[in-house]
Amino acid sequence: MVYLARKNGAVIHHTDMEAMKTMDGIGKAEMEVSDEEFEAAGSLARIIDGKIFIGKTDEEKQRDDAEVRIRQLKAKLAETDYIAAKIAEGSATAKEYAEQIAERQAWRAEINELEELTA
Repeated sequence: MVYLARKNGAVIHHTDMEAMKTMDGIGKAEMEVSDEEFEAAGSLARIIDGKIFIGKTDEEKQRDDAEVRIRQLKAKLAETDYIAAKIAEGSATAKEYAEQIAERQAWRAEINELEELTA
């Protein structure tokens, strides 16, 4: 069990109520969660809107998901960079790679949209 309480505007947590009392002078936890629940929340606890909140907010999760997607799309772009080199060197034509070029443009557009959301 993880015991959470506020002290000096921050959230403190202990796995032992006696330790919370001895170390922080707090005799009663404001919130109790299982060890598993606390770990699943990234061991993140803070005060939001005057209440103890564990884990990330939906907005933070969406931003994290967007950042992961941006990395994935940039990796796809990097994997297909050879196309531009082949076209520039004259060993291939844009017509031969029209489908991949369209995909790359779509990936860039998605990256731009996601970057606006994460800014």
